[in-house]
Amino acid sequence: MESQHQKWVTLSYLTVAGLFGYLVFSMGGKLASFYDLEAKIRNIDLILRAASAVLGALLFVILYRHDEVNQFMNEVMAELGRVAWPTQKETASSTFVVIVMVLISGTVLGLLDFVWIQLLKRVL
Repeated sequence: MESQHQKWVTLSYLTVAGLFGYLVFSMGGKLASFYDLEAKIRNIDLILRAASAVLGALLFVILYRHDEVNQFMNEVMAELGRVAWPTQKETASSTFVVIVMVLISGTVLGLLDFVWIQLLKRVL
């Protein structure tokens, strides 16, 4: 189970578990508001926080102890290590090209729209 990427895999599990706990808390709050559970249950906020923390921790433990999930995540991390990431210069130049092309495309589409509107005004 231990590999050179295990700390990153564990960190990803913690992140997923935290997001899951937040989603449970958020959805529980929405349901509590919808069904007016704040008036019916005294400490609903505390119950929702505890339940979301427990479910998040449970998800973390399940992911951490599941051998197939760990093997898959370690393979993902190894594959990410083989990716040829672009340099800062390549990223900046690609970003510049994208911005210029968006501006040109927007201008062309704006002109075509203007021409089309003028033609429709003359016809109608």
